[in-house]
Amino acid sequence: MVDIRLDRKEVGTALIFGLVFVLLGAGLFFLTWQNLRQQQEQVREHMALSAQSIGRGVEANLYRGAMRGMGSRRWGDDQGFIPAAEDLLKELIQDGDVVFLGLYGPAGEELYTSREILPKDFAPGPEMLERASREVWSTELVLDGQQVFIQGFPSRRMGHMRGRMMIPEDDEEGGYGSLFIALDMSGHLEAYSGYKRTITVQAAFTFSAVFIIGLLAWGYVRRKEQEKQFVRLSSFHSRLLDNMPDGLISVNSRMEVTAANPAAQELLGLDKSMVGSRLSQVLPLEIDLEQKSGWDELEIGDRTLEVLILPIREEEDFLVLLRDRTRMRQLESSLEHSRRLAAVGRFAAGLAHEIRNPLSSLKGFAQYFQRKFSRDDPASEYARTMVSEADRLNRVINDLMYLARPRSLQPEEVNLTELFQEVRALLEMDLGFRDVQLLLEPGEVALKADRDLLKQAVLNLVLNSLQASSPGGEISLAASREKGRVRIDVLDKGCGMDASTREKALEPFFSAREKGSGLGLAIVHRIIRDHSGDIEIDSVEGQGTRVVLWLPDGREKSDAKGFVKPDMEREGDS
Repeated sequence: MVDIRLDRKEVGTALIFGLVFVLLGAGLFFLTWQNLRQQQEQVREHMALSAQSIGRGVEANLYRGAMRGMGSRRWGDDQGFIPAAEDLLKELIQDGDVVFLGLYGPAGEELYTSREILPKDFAPGPEMLERASREVWSTELVLDGQQVFIQGFPSRRMGHMRGRMMIPEDDEEGGYGSLFIALDMSGHLEAYSGYKRTITVQAAFTFSAVFIIGLLAWGYVRRKEQEKQFVRLSSFHSRLLDNMPDGLISVNSRMEVTAANPAAQELLGLDKSMVGSRLSQVLPLEIDLEQKSGWDELEIGDRTLEVLILPIREEEDFLVLLRDRTRMRQLESSLEHSRRLAAVGRFAAGLAHEIRNPLSSLKGFAQYFQRKFSRDDPASEYARTMVSEADRLNRVINDLMYLARPRSLQPEEVNLTELFQEVRALLEMDLGFRDVQLLLEPGEVALKADRDLLKQAVLNLVLNSLQASSPGGEISLAASREKGRVRIDVLDKGCGMDASTREKALEPFFSAREKGSGLGLAIVHRIIRDHSGDIEIDSVEGQGTRVVLWLPDGREKSDAKGFVKPDMEREGDS
């Protein structure tokens, strides 16, 4: 699967939303806790205020009753103050939330206690009494499953009442008494519980609503990010398919083309869209998905294509991949040609030595006999023929030796106008004898090359064109610059070559002529290859042949062959 890196913004968005939710949750929790705590404080303050109000009222009523109704009766008389106090306290307990009320003297002695709900054995301890005699004090207790609020506070009047009623007449000092009141908290706790439930539900509802809205917002943002990623991914795939050098065709189960990239269109040589056509109409290949495995080779026009069929998983569609192997086949052919040249070179190196020595002796004897016989003697003609054939055989050996061990290049500035004129001068007699015209179009092109070898290559090509041309024909020798290289064209309108002859034209010892050595084009190929160039042959039987030589402009850059920049060379010369 193709790995594609896309800008991932979803993680950052999720982190932002997560942080917002955390902060919002923490804020809601804190506010809810703060409200509940404040509500608890308000309940306690209300209970304390109620207890203190009730206590002060009880204290005031008891004091007034004691002052007005006792007369000379002592505290504790059956018909005195206590029955009236009990009636007052019982009425107070029955009407309100008071569940316990206790009056204690300065020494902690119990003056009066009233219990209606609390256990009978409940009584403030010494520490509670001592603290209540000094300051207002409160606490919350759970007794027999009931939560009560107990408050104790000092009472100067309790001391006065006891001093007046019980201590001797001459004792004018009285201490502080204490008053304890216990209030039932069930009603307040029930209200607090209701408030707690309400505020908790409100907080949960608020957080849930915000959370849902946040999820919707995050989903919307994520959807937008996914749409942007989809657009980027689609754009990437489109650019990839449009610019990939290999052809890609998508075919459905009905063998109909559903998609094709421009490379497939170009490789198949189609000038209109193939989408909607059947695969067999655009690709002459038998499709058998069950037996297809690996690449198949296909010849379409002058192209060699390789085809691979891949089924798409979990679908009935499949893909057809096309790649151009024409250049690879040319390289393989060139490699094979080089191997054959190497074999010929090894053969020629040994053969030339064995032939040259006896050939020189034969040529010498032929020249000797040529001088011995008169010109009119047939033997003299035979001797001249022997010398001529010896020279021709020697040229073949020289060509073989070049193929076997080519000499190193001697690059120099070559003006093609001058070189073309030299070639025409060398072939002037042959051109006139065959009545063929050589047209020169050098185009004022110059390059850095080995002058002798380049002239030999052009001379061999023009000779081949001359031998293929009929009387009255024309040969065009032109030069130009294209794509940063020098192009030399040799064009004739002669007999041309068929496909098989064109494929073997560069092979050594292959010639379509009866007396041809088959080394001319092979040597041209070797010379151009030594110059890091290319050779192209375009020929149609009966219409003529065009041979194109592509050579690097050695004046611009140096290479391994020794080419140097002419400007640097001129500076050195100057």
